[in-house]
Amino acid sequence: MSTDLKIVKKEGEMPADTTDDLAEIQVTPPKHLDQAASHLWTNLIPEIRKMGYLKKVDQANLELYCKYYSMYLASEELIRKQGLWLYNKDHEAVKRSPGATQLDACVKGLRELGHELGLSFDAGMRTLSVGEPKQEKKTPLQGVKFGAEV
Repeated sequence: MSTDLKIVKKEGEMPADTTDDLAEIQVTPPKHLDQAASHLWTNLIPEIRKMGYLKKVDQANLELYCKYYSMYLASEELIRKQGLWLYNKDHEAVKRSPGATQLDACVKGLRELGHELGLSFDAGMRTLSVGEPKQEKKTPLQGVKFGAEV
């Protein structure tokens, strides 16, 4: 007995896993996010849904963005406790603390993902379109009023 399965698709039908990609991003934070990341998710989603350009396909990047934010906060706390530098027995700074190194990585990740997702000020400004003001063409015949626009 053969256990080979045949998948038959109708012509023009999208695979099941991609038809959902253009759906709205879920409102509730994914369960695997910690408290700080979930809090950021809860604050961002209403604004993201208003803009309407991020979809389910962008959700993984938004999850990473929220996770980087949470790690950023944890890095700040570690720096508060341990400082920016590790010192030798002579009290000379010899190495940056792990919190400082992690903070740098988080900032870089937040910038990159924020830019990609359109969550940065710069990206937001690019979505605004500022057109040239319309200038009316004035011709000498417009004052004559022939009954038609010239």
